[in-house]
Amino acid sequence: MNVFLNQILDLLIQPDVFGSVVFIFILCLILRITKPVYVKFKRRKSGFGTVFNSVTGKPVDLARIRLVDEHGLTVASAVTDNYGHYRLTVMPGEYTVEVTKPGFVFPSAFVKARKISTTYYSILPARRIRIKDHGIVTKNIAVDPTDGMKKRSKVFKSGIVLNDNLLLAIAYISPFVAGIYPFLRRTSIALWAILAAYIVVLTYRLTHFTPGKPAYGVITDAKTGEPLERVVVRLFDGKFNKVLYTQITSVKGRYAFLVNRGAYYMTLKKEGYKPIRLNFPNITKDSYPLATNVKMKKSGG
Repeated sequence: MNVFLNQILDLLIQPDVFGSVVFIFILCLILRITKPVYVKFKRRKSGFGTVFNSVTGKPVDLARIRLVDEHGLTVASAVTDNYGHYRLTVMPGEYTVEVTKPGFVFPSAFVKARKISTTYYSILPARRIRIKDHGIVTKNIAVDPTDGMKKRSKVFKSGIVLNDNLLLAIAYISPFVAGIYPFLRRTSIALWAILAAYIVVLTYRLTHFTPGKPAYGVITDAKTGEPLERVVVRLFDGKFNKVLYTQITSVKGRYAFLVNRGAYYMTLKKEGYKPIRLNFPNITKDSYPLATNVKMKKSGG
């Protein structure tokens, strides 16, 4: 047995073998630390947030989420489904988030202790939330059970949270930086094979974890592509022709509505542009994000 271990040790200390092992370790480390940003982008495709148990990591159903303004008025509310999913949409501003569910407490003590989750990303860390523009709130929310807090959460750990843009920069630059080592050791086919495998894995990520659809629609000028501010967007009940909601786009041209199943239509009006009507005759889901990109043409003359 000792002879076998000595042979393995002798093999590992060989320059080519040792360099390959270190090279593999570094590439695997890069894949590991950049994974969160891809998982976060994938989650955005779903267009919902999840309320989850901070100890077990399991979704919490029938939890009520409310957004309360500075006057103490509830401006938006939702109840999570069987999968802990919810969606909210509100006007830009700063709000207090209230999450209520018998047997649970919000905000989470684990989040306050600056822990990061190995399962959920983009977690709401406190009661206050600032909505900078029209959009749909899809933050993941951790709640602590009132009992069973003795056991440390399996979905949280201590660690350093890197900026999404930094993670993406590392992912994009890493193949070029990593290619320097095989280039310097041109005779090592194994290093080139390892680099090729790394690029295949990275390519798979880039093609499968692409950013999802934003939680808002953008209204732009049909000719210039510039976002249009101060567009009056009205949502109507398609059956009774009643105005349900009105929004005015900001400098980024954004708007967003959440609707339940039914028939709707939307009108867009702005001075100097042709008015637009969009029909949505058959929405078949509740809490459906009704937001699509629209191009407006200038009126004649």
